[in-house]
Amino acid sequence: MTYNVENLFDTQHDTLKNDYDFTSQSERKWTDKRYHRKIHNLWQVIASTGNELPVVIGLCEIENEHVMKDITEGNEYKRLGYGYIHFESPDERGIDVALLYNERRFVPILTRQIKSDIESTRDILYVCGKLDGNTLLHIIQVHAPSRRGGKSASEWKRVTVGRQVRELTDSIFATDPTAGIVIMGDFNDNPDDKTPSEIIKAKPSVQEHFENGELYNLTWDGRPTEHTDSGSYYFSNRWEQIDQIIVSGSLLNGTLKLRLNNRATIHNQKWLQDRKGHPRRTYLGTFYQGGVSDHFPVIIKAVK
Repeated sequence: MTYNVENLFDTQHDTLKNDYDFTSQSERKWTDKRYHRKIHNLWQVIASTGNELPVVIGLCEIENEHVMKDITEGNEYKRLGYGYIHFESPDERGIDVALLYNERRFVPILTRQIKSDIESTRDILYVCGKLDGNTLLHIIQVHAPSRRGGKSASEWKRVTVGRQVRELTDSIFATDPTAGIVIMGDFNDNPDDKTPSEIIKAKPSVQEHFENGELYNLTWDGRPTEHTDSGSYYFSNRWEQIDQIIVSGSLLNGTLKLRLNNRATIHNQKWLQDRKGHPRRTYLGTFYQGGVSDHFPVIIKAVK
């Protein structure tokens, strides 16, 4: 599962970050009660994705390790048995990527913070670990630079990060062409835009055959995204599919013990929507409406 949880800040000001909007003294009045309610709502979303909780959950827009500890070690959440992986990044607002994982089923072997070549943005999180003791997974969690300043004018930033992601996958494939790779997160581009399709080289997932050493975007069926009437994010009167999960062919063709469905699911249950059917965010401007996020999460499941 990958989920941009939209500004999951604690209530304390970090003197090195621009987090003034998320303190109890701000116009938003971001209190401990609202903060803990958001964490509770996050677990409600996770619990609603199926009969079993997701084994691995990639998160975007987490402020710091303190937040991750509250998510995993709070009295009502510790029993769920999740660990976390998080590194502090140089993002000017203080938002990072992180990984939650079921400690009984996934064992991290190697974790690495890949410094972004773009200043003041999120770093890339790389985790290599074993799932259920027999499947080695390479997980890459991304939150690409935003479209601030315009989609075209800012594209070079996402292309730069995309090149770093592709270089990492190439190095993994060079060692093992059958490697199981999962790239997920908020790409701030649609699947058919330049960075996911041309730089990362993720193909549509609607294929007859899946090749080892190739990448496939499980949130893209090959149709131009502009013609779809749903997505994970709604912006400027149109749906976007900027939250994506990309996997290697070996996770789709039966080469590995773990085999995934070739299509991801947008988890857009009614209670996560506003009255217009869009993601119900925590704040509308400075008005607190108590939603979870302005994104819907995206999930993939194994083929039984």
